[in-house]
Amino acid sequence: MSGNLTFVSWNVRGLNHPIKRKRVLSCLKQFKPGIVFLQETHLQDSDHSRLAKCWSGQMFHSNFNAKARGTAILIDQNIPFVSSTVVSDKNGRFIIVSGKLCDRFVTLANLYAPNFDDVQFFQCLFSHLPDLNSHSLILGGDFNLYLHAVLDRSSPKPATLNKSATYVNPTAS
Repeated sequence: MSGNLTFVSWNVRGLNHPIKRKRVLSCLKQFKPGIVFLQETHLQDSDHSRLAKCWSGQMFHSNFNAKARGTAILIDQNIPFVSSTVVSDKNGRFIIVSGKLCDRFVTLANLYAPNFDDVQFFQCLFSHLPDLNSHSLILGGDFNLYLHAVLDRSSPKPATLNKSATYVNPTAS
């Protein structure tokens, strides 16, 4: 691999319909990403094989027992990545993959956070991250929160950070 590595994070709001799945993958091919973080895949274990058939590369996923939630990390076949540890959330809220990317130890984490203030979710997520002294963390996904009231919101009304935002980034408060 030479040059830059491109990442895409996308809340797809469901990939069960074959036409939507095909359109999403077609759009991704135009971006030519090396690594993709998908949220709200709404896929169950049996459905992931359909996605894998259309993706040339590695795929890691977490799913929920209903057609809701779900996260996936897709890694292009030309990206030299060897996984060593995979943590898949049983509630379909996150997938964490540690390994070696281009001769560097990394942890890839993709999350789909609840759409309400849930500090316990972030505490659980962070408790599953491996020792970050030896791995660089690449964290993506749908956090369902804002860290900066002016930059991250379209509303000009003043807003205070919720507890989850303060937990994720203590310097933001």
